[in-house]
Amino acid sequence: MDKNKSVLLLCFFIGFISGCASKAEEEPPVVETVAEKTQPEENTEVKSLDFKRAVQTAVRNMLQSGALDNPNGERYVVAVSYIVDVTKKGFDTADIKQKLRTDLAAGRKVRVVSSSSKTVSPQIIVAGRITQRTAHVRGGKKRQEYYLHLVLTEAKSGMKLWENSTPIVKKAH
Repeated sequence: MDKNKSVLLLCFFIGFISGCASKAEEEPPVVETVAEKTQPEENTEVKSLDFKRAVQTAVRNMLQSGALDNPNGERYVVAVSYIVDVTKKGFDTADIKQKLRTDLAAGRKVRVVSSSSKTVSPQIIVAGRITQRTAHVRGGKKRQEYYLHLVLTEAKSGMKLWENSTPIVKKAH
């Protein structure tokens, strides 16, 4: 039995080595430049993908909160009104609004219309803003924190139904 285990282990080892050798032949060698080595491994710049994740989180929280549950059983008609960027970065708010509309529609709890729709009036308005703050952390370092603030408001009464602030945190140098 020990002989069978030894043979099996040897076959596995040989197969592993041959697999590594064939991969080494197929893939070209990786060449790093000096500039690539000096850059930090963690990306500290806020990207569009970071905001898309924040929108997904915010919409998930919005849907789970029950604020979009219509007691009549029908789906509310929702419009995304505006997203204001009050930072100095100039983020693409049109892209964020589109992601909000897409994620809300995908949640299938509401019907999403354009805020400029002339045929269907929204019952609920989603609006928001992007803010920035610099936090001081240990070691004298600074960290840039961005927040996506969203508010659900009933269109007729102006009553706030839900509010959330989703952080987008990146470290600064």
